[in-house]
Amino acid sequence: MVRPNLVLLTKRIPLIQFRKGGLAAASNKPGPSQQASSGETGGKKITGEAAIEDWQLPARFARKPIDALEAEYINNGGVPN
Repeated sequence: MVRPNLVLLTKRIPLIQFRKGGLAAASNKPGPSQQASSGETGGKKITGEAAIEDWQLPARFARKPIDALEAEYINNGGVPN
C-alpha cells in the first residue's frame, strides 16, 4: 500500500557518476574527473595514421594457417557431439 503523503517528491540525484555524457556534457562544463585528468599528459597521443593490413604484419604476428579438419569444424558449427 502506497501512502503518497509520506513520499517526499524531491529532485532525484543519482549516486552513480558517469565519465562521459549526462549533465556535465549538456552544460559544457568539465566534470571533476575531466578537470583532474586534463592537467596530466600521460599516455600516447593518437595520430590519424592508417591501420596496417594483414600482409604488412611481421611473421610473428601473422595468423596461423587453418588446416582442413579445423575448417570443417568451423563450417559445421563446432565439434560433433
